[in-house]
Amino acid sequence: MRALDRWAASFEGYFPQEIPAGERYWNWKIPVLFSLVEGRHTNSQIQARCAQALINACQHLMHAKPPEAESWRVTAVICLPDFFTSEVCLYLDEDYFQAHTRASASEHGSSRLLAPSSLAEAWSLQLVNGCGELGTEINALDEDQPTGRFIAQRWYFGEVMPR
Repeated sequence: MRALDRWAASFEGYFPQEIPAGERYWNWKIPVLFSLVEGRHTNSQIQARCAQALINACQHLMHAKPPEAESWRVTAVICLPDFFTSEVCLYLDEDYFQAHTRASASEHGSSRLLAPSSLAEAWSLQLVNGCGELGTEINALDEDQPTGRFIAQRWYFGEVMPR
């Protein structure tokens, strides 16, 4: 956990300069072992601590964002139940962000907003001013699942407020 906290702190004063032109999305996956955040050896307290580290990294990036990146969205995405896919990400394209965070329906499945539910409240996560929260639930067809469906939550923290 100390290594994860050091990783989050390494984003203080940092904003990437190496993003190639034309990218719509840039990310940093959570740098932990799978077994720390998923499986029988984890629990909600460990996951909450890891989520806070992702949010802290996000908040550092938000504060370091230069004016030329003003239209980009800095977020931390907490994925449940597949926590290992959680990440800190930059959405460089507003349409791409909206496609991930708005309610939708198609022949492949649907997504809905989870408001007024709050992972920050449930897990006692600390958010600084300007850091919002947006939860979505994905319900998609997945023949590899016993139920034929994949149901998951994505909790977005950071620059998630409507523009």
